[in-house]
Amino acid sequence: MGIDIVPSAAVAAALAACGLLPACLLALSHGALKVAAPGRRFVLAAALAWAAWLATVPATAPDAVDLVTSVLLLATATLAGFTLWTLVAWGFTVSMLLALDRAAGPLTVNEWALEYTRGKPIDAFARDRLGVLFKLKLAGARGDAVVMTPVRGRLFATAAGALRTLFGLPK
Repeated sequence: MGIDIVPSAAVAAALAACGLLPACLLALSHGALKVAAPGRRFVLAAALAWAAWLATVPATAPDAVDLVTSVLLLATATLAGFTLWTLVAWGFTVSMLLALDRAAGPLTVNEWALEYTRGKPIDAFARDRLGVLFKLKLAGARGDAVVMTPVRGRLFATAAGALRTLFGLPK
């Protein structure tokens, strides 16, 4: 008795859609199709990959196991791709490394920070990150003070703290 390692049509379509995700990201990164915002670019690329897979579902007529397998494969590729994308697009450590590369020589810590912020004061970085918290309604301004929003911010902070504790990370 042999083992059949050839994927069903539905699983093969899901695997092809997994490969389509980075191809879509690449296509949406340059030329006439370029999507400037990195977050929107990833969401559109993922939507295109999922839509391509969904378009194959009627033709492949998967059974329940193949359908679940296909969804799990594509979901895994989407999550793994997003993890890598966030590191490349917004990762602080990677961005600091690329700032050193742009400088092509040794820098003081202050010069390094200025290279990272592209000549803006280092507090520009903090204001940028604070803007993200404001946009997500996790924090707000009260006069000159920054405060956590009482429901959404507190809930997110509690959940993030619990996850850090669960995974042995400092709060």
